[in-house]
Amino acid sequence: MPKIKQETLKHLPQTPTLKIFKYVGSDNYYCSFYVGQSFTKNGNKEQSLKTKNRKEAEQKAKEIYRKWFDEIKDVVLKKERTFDEDIAQPYLKMRITKYNRKDSIVNSGEKEKSQYERFMKSYFEDVDYLNHDQLLNAVSDIVENIRRQGIKDTTISKYTNTISLMFKRAFNNGVIKKLPDLKEVITLKKINAVRPSYLNSELNMITKQCQEEFNSSKDKFYLELKDYINLIRSAGFRPGIEPLKIKRFQFNFITDKDNPTEPILMFNLFGTKTKEKHSLTCHPYFTKNIFPEIQNRNTNVKQDDYLLFPNVRDRQPLYERIRKNFTRISSELGLYVRNGSTRPLYSIRHTFITQRYNQNAPLQVIARHSGNSEEIIKSNYLDESNEMLISEHKKLFSSTSSTKSKDKVKTK
Repeated sequence: MPKIKQETLKHLPQTPTLKIFKYVGSDNYYCSFYVGQSFTKNGNKEQSLKTKNRKEAEQKAKEIYRKWFDEIKDVVLKKERTFDEDIAQPYLKMRITKYNRKDSIVNSGEKEKSQYERFMKSYFEDVDYLNHDQLLNAVSDIVENIRRQGIKDTTISKYTNTISLMFKRAFNNGVIKKLPDLKEVITLKKINAVRPSYLNSELNMITKQCQEEFNSSKDKFYLELKDYINLIRSAGFRPGIEPLKIKRFQFNFITDKDNPTEPILMFNLFGTKTKEKHSLTCHPYFTKNIFPEIQNRNTNVKQDDYLLFPNVRDRQPLYERIRKNFTRISSELGLYVRNGSTRPLYSIRHTFITQRYNQNAPLQVIARHSGNSEEIIKSNYLDESNEMLISEHKKLFSSTSSTKSKDKVKTK
């Protein structure tokens, strides 16, 4: 490599890294400035100025410097600005960290990352995320592709919700200037259709069957399955992994000074879907008649042991077994389908909310107790069963004691 004549080397002011010089054995000046290894192997841009005059060399070097960065500016931005690095990965990292902090058995952040990698990432690769239309077109293409694979709208909505949350975080952090409205390009069928709930008598049939299966098999699983069902029907628990994560130190009894002989059973839940900590209380009948049996179900337990199935370590396979057996028992009893809709384990949450509503509990209290908003309770949980209609009928016509009212038209 030729050597530079050190006496000709000059760094030009107000132009970082720009310098002019002559090589040994050459009469003409050259210029050099740093552009990064994305553009040249050693990261430097070098060019002959084709002049022997120093002042002319300085002028030409500045012109080349400015022109290069003006022309390459859009390319640089495109190389540095990627949806994956600037929007998707920061969001996914935040979600994964959040669920790791909650010590969740199922990390929803990891699940979202897998969905993004499989179904979304490739559609955003060539998108300039500052271009609003390009973002929406990418979302439209994603939905269309997923639909072609036969995936239902209920599942697609989860993917688009992830994209929406990515957009909102990017917007709030100033990464994008305008928040895309996904409704402009996608239309999904109603996602959160209200599932029919169970009647108390039907749940009693299911727990009775659990007891009978224990009596015949001596498999303690069925006793604790009965405990699980009774627990989630006693309060606003979310059926699933959440109740299985409860440990013995997470419940205690509080006292109502107006009724001190009736202790109130309270649970403190941590890392729920909507809150870091959520406290709820259980139905008095459950507290008095059922919970003592659950407490005494297992011996030699510690405060840090799980309340339900304390001898089972892996909670996810355990929940799958619970879910499948509940579905089987409900189906065998002819209860699983009502009015053309299935009633999985999660329908028990609908049962609790519907019953509290029918018992005239204020909607605001039901929502707070269940960890939901009033709007979600109204749209997703209150079905149009006969019991619901009777309850609302009484509220509507409470002042009308009977059809034999004084307003009845008399006939002769």
